Amino acid sequence: MSTTRLKQGAGAGAFVLAAALGLGAAAVVPAQSAVVAAVPTATTTTVTVQDSTVAHGEATRITVSVDSVTNGPKPAGKVELKVDDKSYFADLTNSGKVDFDLPVLDASTTPYPLVATFTPADAAAFSSSTSAPVPVTVSKDGTTSTVTARHNKMKRKIVAKNTVTSDHGQVPVGKVKFVLRRNGIKIAKTVETLNTAGVAKAKFRNVRNRGDYKVVSRYLGSDNFTASKGSFKITR
Repeated sequence: MSTTRLKQGAGAGAFVLAAALGLGAAAVVPAQSAVVAAVPTATTTTVTVQDSTVAHGEATRITVSVDSVTNGPKPAGKVELKVDDKSYFADLTNSGKVDFDLPVLDASTTPYPLVATFTPADAAAFSSSTSAPVPVTVSKDGTTSTVTARHNKMKRKIVAKNTVTSDHGQVPVGKVKFVLRRNGIKIAKTVETLNTAGVAKAKFRNVRNRGDYKVVSRYLGSDNFTASKGSFKITR
C-alpha cells in the first residue's frame, strides 16, 4: 500500500489521521487562522480658557488639546467647539493643540459651557473624544460718555451730543438722557436714542437768557453695557 506524504502545515497530521480511519481526504478541512482587528488608540480632549470671566466683547483665547492615552504620537483630525448653541471648526495637526477666539457673547448671569469634540482623520488609528464642559461668564462691558455742546446765538438754541463708547470695541445701544441746567437750575430735559454709531443728539430751543449753562448727559445702559455720564459747560 502506497503512503501519501504531506509537507505543509498542521493539516498534514489531520489528513493522516483521517486516512487511518478510512475517512478520506475530502473529510479534512484545515483550520483557519484567527484575524484580530486593530483597536484604535483612545484619546482625551481638554478645553482651557485664558480668562473664565470676560466682559461683553472682550477677547480671550480658548485652547483645545487632544492627546492619546498611550502618550504616543499626537492625533490629527478635526475639532468642533460648541459655544452658545453654535459650532466652530478647526483642523488639528499633530501638534495636538488648536486655538479659538471666544466669539462675542451677550452678558449673562448664567455661565456659557464650552465643549469640544475631536474627530480623528484616521478612525482606525485613533478614537474620537469629547471634553468636559468648561464655563465662561460674560459680564456687561463698561462705557464712557463724551459730551459736547454748542450754542447757536442766531437760533437761540443749544445742540448737545453724547458719544458713547465701550471698553472693548462694541457699539453700545439704548437711550441717553440729556438735562440742561442754567446757573445750577434744571430748565429742560429730553431722552434720545443712540444711533448705529453710538451717538445721541439733543436740541434745546428758546435759550434766551444769559448765564452759565451746563448739559448733563447720562447713557442709561442696556443688557450688554453699563451706564455712564458726562457733562459740558457753556457760558453765554
